[in-house]
Amino acid sequence: MTGNTRLDAQVATGMFLGAAVGDALGWPQEPRGGLVGGQKERDRAKPQPTFRSWIRHAGHYSSRYRDPVQAGEYSDDTQLLLATARACLAGDRWWQRLTEAELPTWLLYQRGGGGAVLRAAGAWASGRPPWDAGKSARAQDALARYRNAGANGIAMRIAPHVLWADSPRALIQRVVRDGITTHGHPRALVGALVYAFALRHAVQTQATHGFGDSIEAAAGGLIDADQILSELPAGWANSSELDHFAEAWRDTNKETQQLLEIIADSLHQGAMSNPETTLERIGCTDPKVNGSGTVTAAAAIYLASRFAARPQGGLLTAAFLRKADTDTLASMTAAILGALHGIDWLGDLALTVQDAAYLTKIAQHSHGQMVDLGHWPNLPPRHLRDELQLTLLTAYTNKGSSKLHEFPDGRRFRIADLDALDDRVLRARLQLSDGQTVLIDAAILHSPFTRADEQPGRRHDTLDVHTAGNPASAIESADEDARPEAAVILVARSLTRSAAFYAQLTGRDIPVRSGTAHVGPGLLLQQQAANTPIDTASVSVHITVGLLADVARRLGLDVERSPRNPEDVLEVKDPDGRIVRVSQHYTGTQRNMKSDR
Repeated sequence: MTGNTRLDAQVATGMFLGAAVGDALGWPQEPRGGLVGGQKERDRAKPQPTFRSWIRHAGHYSSRYRDPVQAGEYSDDTQLLLATARACLAGDRWWQRLTEAELPTWLLYQRGGGGAVLRAAGAWASGRPPWDAGKSARAQDALARYRNAGANGIAMRIAPHVLWADSPRALIQRVVRDGITTHGHPRALVGALVYAFALRHAVQTQATHGFGDSIEAAAGGLIDADQILSELPAGWANSSELDHFAEAWRDTNKETQQLLEIIADSLHQGAMSNPETTLERIGCTDPKVNGSGTVTAAAAIYLASRFAARPQGGLLTAAFLRKADTDTLASMTAAILGALHGIDWLGDLALTVQDAAYLTKIAQHSHGQMVDLGHWPNLPPRHLRDELQLTLLTAYTNKGSSKLHEFPDGRRFRIADLDALDDRVLRARLQLSDGQTVLIDAAILHSPFTRADEQPGRRHDTLDVHTAGNPASAIESADEDARPEAAVILVARSLTRSAAFYAQLTGRDIPVRSGTAHVGPGLLLQQQAANTPIDTASVSVHITVGLLADVARRLGLDVERSPRNPEDVLEVKDPDGRIVRVSQHYTGTQRNMKSDR
C-alpha cells in the first residue's frame, strides 16, 4: 500500500481492539451513559484496566427501562466503527453500503447513540439524505439541527478509512464523504480530519513516537475551506448555506489550531505536563463542549502523545476522566495507541472485550483491503425492520428458534438468547453470520406476544390464521429465509383502513410502516399492489380474545343477543370481505362454569 511502510495486520488489529476496549472501559463513566446511580456511582469506580458489569437507563423519557450491560460490552462508538469498516469492504460502493444498509440498520441495535447520528440514520432509513429535509417547519428544524451538528460522531468511526486511503487526498475525500452522512457542522468534520491524519501518522511511523509528532501530523488535517467545498456533493447546500459553511470552516480551523497549540505547549513540558490540567484547558470536562469533534480529537491526540511510552496510562486517564465524554475519548485515544503498540499492552482486555474475534477478523480484512460485497439486503432495511421484530416476538412466544433469519443489512442471524428485561421490554441477543453480536430490545407492553407462562392469571389474546381451498391466490408468502416463521401475508386494498379495523377489533395499536402492518404472530397485512386481484373467499381469520364482550363493545355489537353465536363466537368481515371469527379464551375454571350454565 503506497506510503504505508509500517502497516501490518498487527497495527490494524491494535487500532480496532484498542478502540473497542477504550469504548467498553469508558462507557460506564460517561455522564450521558445513563449509569444507574449517576455521578456518585461513577466516582466510586477505581481507574483500573478491568471491565465491569453495570446497569444503565435506556429508552425514551416516557418509556425508561433498565439496560444491563455485561462486562466488556461496547457502545455505539464501536458499533459505528464496525459499520464503517463493513462499508469500506464494499470497495467503490462503500458510501452506498454505509447510507443504504449500515446506518439504517444500526438504528435497530444501537446502544447509546448520539442524537445527530440517530437523526441522520433515521433520514437515510426513510430513503433520503439528512440535508434533503423538505419544506415543512419540522423538516426545516431537522435541517438546522443537521447543519449545527458538530459532535465527535464522525471522528470516532473513521479509523477504517485510514487503512483504505492510499494518499492524504484520498483520506480527505473519504472522511468528508463519510462525515456529511451524519454531521453538517465543520467542528465535526475538522475534528475527524485532524484525528484521521494523526492516526495515519501512527499507523505509518517506524521511529519512536515523539511528543510532538502527532500534533504536526494532525495539523495536516487543517484543510482550506475551498478544497472541502469541492468535495461536497451537488445539492448538499445552496449558495448562501455554502458561504456560511465556508466561513464557519475557517473559524473552526483557527479554533482547532489553538487547541493543538495548547497541547503542544503542554507536551513540551515533558514529564511535567499535567494531563488533567491540560484536558480541562481544552474543554474535556466542560459539558457544553466536551463532545465536540475538535475537542475530542485534540484530547485523544494529546493523551496518545503524552502516554506513548505508557499506553495503559493513557487509556485509563481517558476512560476515567471525571465529567468527560469518556467512551469516545478512550476509544479514540486507544486506537492511536493500538496503532503504535499493537495489542500486547491491552493484556486480557483484548481477549475479553465484546466480539474480540470479530474485531480481529474485520481489522485484518481492512488491512488487506479485501473487497467483499457480502450480503446486501433483498429489500431496503426499513421494510425488513418490522419483520425482524415480528420474528423476535414470535420466537419468544414459541420459546426459542434455531432458524437462520435475514438481518435488515443483508447479513444472517440466529437468536442466541431471548428474554424479557421486564414486563415491557424483550431483549434479544443475536449472533450475526459474520461473527458480530448485537442486542435488540423490542417493546412488549400490552402485546399479544407475551408468553402466558410469564404472567400467570392474565388473559392473553392469541391469533391464528386458517386458510381453505387454494390460499396462493389470496396470500403472498415471503421468501422462506427472509420472512418470520409461520408468517401469512394478506394483501389489503387499503392498508390504513384494514389496520384500523384490526386495531379496533383487538384493542391494540397496529401501526402502518413501510407498506405493512403486523396484526399479530403469523399475520402481516400488506398493501395491495396495483392491478392485483384479491381472492378473499379462500381465507378466514380466527382470533381468540380474553373477553368477547370487550370486542363487541368496541365494534358496537351485542354478542349475547346474536342468534348466530350460540358458542360465543363473533363473526364479522374485514374491509376486504374476509370472514373474521372472534372467540373467547377460557381458563379451565371458566370452561367448567360455562358447562354448568
